[in-house]
Amino acid sequence: MVAREAIPPFLAPLAYNAESMAGTAPTYDVCVIGSGAAGGVMTAELCQAGAKVILLEAGQEVKPTRFLTHKWPYELPFRGFRSEKQELFYPPDLANSIRYQTSDQVGVDRIRVLGGRTVHWNAVVLRFAPQDFRERSVSGIEEDWPISYEDLAPYYERVEQTIGVCGQDDGLEILPAGKHYLPPLPFRCSERILKHACAPLGIPVIPVRKALLTRPYDRRPACHHCGHCMDGCDVSAIFSTPGSMLPKARATGNLTLRQNALAREILVDGEGRPRAVSIIDRTTRKEEEIQARIFVLCCATVESARLLLNSRSRQHPAGLGNSSGVVGRYLHGHLTTNVDAYVPELEGRPPSNQDGALDHVYIPRFRTKGPENAYGFQVNYAGYMFPHHAKRLPGYGATFKSQVRRMQSGYLMMGGFAKVHARPENRVTVDPHRTDTYGIPIPVVEFRFDDQDLAVYRAMNRTMLEICDRLKADTFPNFADRPRGFASHEVGTVRMGRDPRTSALNGFCQSHDVKNLFVTDGSSFTTFPEKNPTLTIMALSMRAADYIRDQRRKGDL
Repeated sequence: MVAREAIPPFLAPLAYNAESMAGTAPTYDVCVIGSGAAGGVMTAELCQAGAKVILLEAGQEVKPTRFLTHKWPYELPFRGFRSEKQELFYPPDLANSIRYQTSDQVGVDRIRVLGGRTVHWNAVVLRFAPQDFRERSVSGIEEDWPISYEDLAPYYERVEQTIGVCGQDDGLEILPAGKHYLPPLPFRCSERILKHACAPLGIPVIPVRKALLTRPYDRRPACHHCGHCMDGCDVSAIFSTPGSMLPKARATGNLTLRQNALAREILVDGEGRPRAVSIIDRTTRKEEEIQARIFVLCCATVESARLLLNSRSRQHPAGLGNSSGVVGRYLHGHLTTNVDAYVPELEGRPPSNQDGALDHVYIPRFRTKGPENAYGFQVNYAGYMFPHHAKRLPGYGATFKSQVRRMQSGYLMMGGFAKVHARPENRVTVDPHRTDTYGIPIPVVEFRFDDQDLAVYRAMNRTMLEICDRLKADTFPNFADRPRGFASHEVGTVRMGRDPRTSALNGFCQSHDVKNLFVTDGSSFTTFPEKNPTLTIMALSMRAADYIRDQRRKGDL
């Protein structure tokens, strides 16, 4: 680990009040709700600063020994068609606890496991560019963030050094780089061919930046290139909260962890300030209150909005922190599509181990002007275990099987991830007449892509086909009339901004309405470019943790 300067103690007007009297529940300095990327960073940072932190997770730990990471499709009950490897992270009671209303083909990922999506992700971590924080100023659309790239750059650097990121500085303004990276992943043969084909088009193909270790780092081993990043990394070569952040928090002695703790609502005192969170224990189904001085929501975009909207009181009749009426609004995320291509130079070659670490390369946004060009491509993030083309080829029998085998060694896939506009009519509400298994009103998603989104989608599809034409590949595009979303990258429902009338949070992810409430997950985003959100989520959380510590030291929080 790179050395960091010592962090001063978490000073506060009142010291931590443990159970000083029999039967009295403790009041924690900070209650963090959600243990994913945002909650993991927040918890570790505040524990290391001396705060007594309780971390609430609605799911429970899945030990790496239970991961099905290295199972072949033929070893699974449904040959992998029902995502058996990932079922461990999604309890059955989640399935019917959300409703989509007048929506395009979008899906929201609501994982429920200790570590959240950091247990089940592909770990691509990209910095936003300076222009990504200034959409109104640069492109005349949406709003500018209340913070700049310069505000977040030191935290990008700190997070990258904390989690371990492989990659390099490619000198691209649209994709700023840090100073400390682990060695990049090597290009596979298909990716070298892709880079050669893209060069005449002026399209860069660069090493991907992933929170994946290419050499031992932070007491974690290097990747062993099994090619199952999305199914859970059983050795923690990929960053996760349980494998990286919780050990740091536990080492301080300041962490209390509650699993299977489903937040129902945040309760307020007579002045309307959060004083406790009402939780339901998923194992006992009993309800109880967790008291704290500061609350940090890290539940992910839909669930954070749901919790605030369900936290209605006399002082906050529209939901906690929602005097502006924007909580739940401005839901957006990435629109996606992909192409499977089979490169003729590699077809018919003997089978070889191409699994690697899933995607090794990235095609960043290369036309940087105009909102219709806000897209990038991730490459080969679908593994080589499954012959994706088999169900698309005509024929049957020995000839069919021979063709499937011949083409498999030439497999190359590209997935497009594009910007979607943040609009107030796309939103999350709660249904007071329909509750989940635990009696909590469920979230309702309303979302439609607009004409600008469709323009980006069509431009992205044209570029993918142009690249495939240069490759002279057998191409199977997965295009539809309208795009899909959100690739588990949903953001924006508790947006930050300068004006309390049009935003819920300030630039430190602090509620405009109540000072002791923070929201640091993707719901805090003002706008969202084509890049993956997780590194920015972690940087915002680390910045907010510093702010909380400083405000407590001053006695202002």
